[in-house]
Amino acid sequence: MSEDTPQSLVAFLKAHPPFSEMDDEDLAFFAERSRVARHPKGTVLASPQDGVARKLHTIVRGRVVGLVGEAQGGDRLEFGPGEAVPLAAVLGVRATTSRYVAVEDVLCLETGVGTVEELAVRSTPFRRHAARVMASLVKQATERLRDLSSRETRSPLHRPLGEALRRRPLTCAPGTPLGEALAAMDQGKTGSIVVVTDAGEPRGIFTERDLLTHTVSGGVDLARPVDAFITPEPVGLPATALVSDAAVEMARRNIRHILVMTDGRLAGVVSERDLFALQRTSMREITQAIEDARGLPALQAAAREIRALATSMLLQGVAAEPLTQLIATLNDRLTSRVLELESARHQVSDLRFCWLALGSEGRHEQTFASDQDNAIVFALPGGQDPEAVRARLVPFALAANRALDACGFSLCKGNIMASNPHWCLSEEEWREQFGDWVRKPYPEALLNATIFFDLRPLWGAAELADSLQRWLLAETDDNQRFLRMMATNALQIDPPLGFFGDFVTSGGKAERGTIDLKTQGTRLFIDVARIYALARGVAAQNTVERLRAAGAALRIKPEEIDAKVDAFNYLMLLRLRHQHEAQTSGANANRVRPAELNELESRVLKESLRQARSLQRRLRLDYRL
Repeated sequence: MSEDTPQSLVAFLKAHPPFSEMDDEDLAFFAERSRVARHPKGTVLASPQDGVARKLHTIVRGRVVGLVGEAQGGDRLEFGPGEAVPLAAVLGVRATTSRYVAVEDVLCLETGVGTVEELAVRSTPFRRHAARVMASLVKQATERLRDLSSRETRSPLHRPLGEALRRRPLTCAPGTPLGEALAAMDQGKTGSIVVVTDAGEPRGIFTERDLLTHTVSGGVDLARPVDAFITPEPVGLPATALVSDAAVEMARRNIRHILVMTDGRLAGVVSERDLFALQRTSMREITQAIEDARGLPALQAAAREIRALATSMLLQGVAAEPLTQLIATLNDRLTSRVLELESARHQVSDLRFCWLALGSEGRHEQTFASDQDNAIVFALPGGQDPEAVRARLVPFALAANRALDACGFSLCKGNIMASNPHWCLSEEEWREQFGDWVRKPYPEALLNATIFFDLRPLWGAAELADSLQRWLLAETDDNQRFLRMMATNALQIDPPLGFFGDFVTSGGKAERGTIDLKTQGTRLFIDVARIYALARGVAAQNTVERLRAAGAALRIKPEEIDAKVDAFNYLMLLRLRHQHEAQTSGANANRVRPAELNELESRVLKESLRQARSLQRRLRLDYRL
C-alpha cells in the first residue's frame, strides 16, 4: 500500500496523539482534505515573513526545527513524525513567530486553515490538543518574562522559600512542658518552636506572640504541656513556593510565621522578619500602623506605605495574582480602620449593617489605579422605617468615603458608593433591587450587575452579605434569559486583534496608537468568568477562582483553564507595571502602546488576547450568540 493513500495516512495518524484519540470519521475527514507534500532538506516550511499562516504541516517522515528569535540567539525546537507546525499560528489566524526549516528530507501532510478550524469544531481531542499548545505558549513566555525580571532585579521576594531558610527548625515533642520549650527558644535565640510528631509532622507552632496572649489572658503555668498554648494547624507552604507567596499569606491571615514543607515533613520556619530583612517596610509594620492609627494623617501615611511596598514587590518581579491580593488585603485593613473610627464618631454601633466591597475591590483585584466601589446592606429593626436607618448611615458613609479619598482611593465617578442613598439599602430593598435587574435586564441593569454582583463583606455583619449573595446565586442559577443578556453585553467588546494577528489600536490625540488593557483586556476575562459563576452557582468572587471553579463545573480540561488564568494574570501584571510608570509620566493608567513593548512582551500580549477571544468564543457557543 502506498504511503500516501488515505488508508495509509489514517493508519499513520492513529499511531500519534492527538490523532490516536480521534474518531475514525474525523481522521478520514482530516486525511482526505490534506495533501501529501515532499520537501528537500533546507526547505523553509513557514516563517514570519509569510504573513498569516494558511497551512498546517503534519510531519510523516523526517525532522523539522523551529527557530525562535534567531537574531537574539533564541530557542531551537525540534519536531518529528506525528507533530504539526505551526498549529498555534494557524488557529490564531496570525503569522508564526518562528521559522520552521526541514533539517532532513521531509514528507508531510499539508492542510488548509479552513479544514483545521473545522476539525477543531468536530473533534474534542484535537480541540483540547490545540488548547494545550496555545496555553503552553503563554505559560512559557510568561515564565521567561518573570525569569528575566528576576535576574534583572535579583529580587529576594522571587526566590523559592527553601532558599530563605536561615537555620534548622526548632522543634519539640508533644507533651513537652512549656518551661522547657521557652528555655529552648531562649537558647536558640528564635521566636518560635514547632511541636512535631514522631513522624516529623507538625502539630502546631508556639511563638512569642502566643506567650504574650496567654500571659495577658490570665497567666501561664510553665509545667503545663506546650500543646495547650500552641496555634494548631499552622500555615505551611512547600519549599518550592516563592517568598512572595508567603508574604501574601502572612498579610491575609495576619500571622508572622509560616512552615516550610518538603514531602510533607517540616524543613524549616520563616518569619516575617526573615522575608523582609531587605525591605524598607514590612507588612507587619504597616498593619500595626493601621491598627494604631487614631486619625486621618496616620491613615494617609499607612496608605502611602502600602503603595510603596506594593511598588517594591512589583519591581522585584512578584506575580500579578499574589500582588493584587496583597494590595486588596492591606487596603481592606486600612478601610476597616477608617470605618471603625468613623462609626465611633457617628454613633452607629447599635445598628446591624455590613460595608460591602464591590467591583475590583470585591474581587480582590485592586490595582494602583482602582477607585472606590462600595455599598451598605443593613438589617431593619422591627417596626422601623428604612429611611430612618438610612438617614443615620449615610452621613457615616459620606465621612468614610471622604476619608478613603484622602488616603488615595478616589471617589467613584459614577457615585457607586455607600454614601449614595441608592446604595445604602436594607436586606429586603437589596433583594428587590437585584430582583429587578435580573427580571428586567435593561442596559443600565446589566452595567450595574457587572459591579454589584462582585460583592463581598468587608466590615460589619458579614452574615448579611453572605445571605444576600446566596439569595442572588439562587436567583441567577439557570436563569437563561438574564444570563444570555449578560453574555450579549460581555461580547460587545472584542480583543484588540486584527484579522492578520496585529494589534488594533485606538485613542485620540495623546492616546492614539494605544490599547486599553482594562476595557479590552482584563475585563474580557472578568465578564465571562462572572457569567459562568452566576450560571453555576459559584460563590467565588475572584476572577481566577471563578474560572477554575466554573471550568471544573463545565468539565473544561485543567490545562485549558490554566491557559486562561495565565493570560489574565499577564494582562494584570502589564496593567500594574504600566500604572506604576504612568504615575510619573502622566499617561493614561490603563492604556499601553504596543509599539513600545519588546518582542517578548508583544508576543505574550497577543497570545493572552487570543486566550480572551477563545473564552469569548466558548461563551458565544454556549449561549448561541
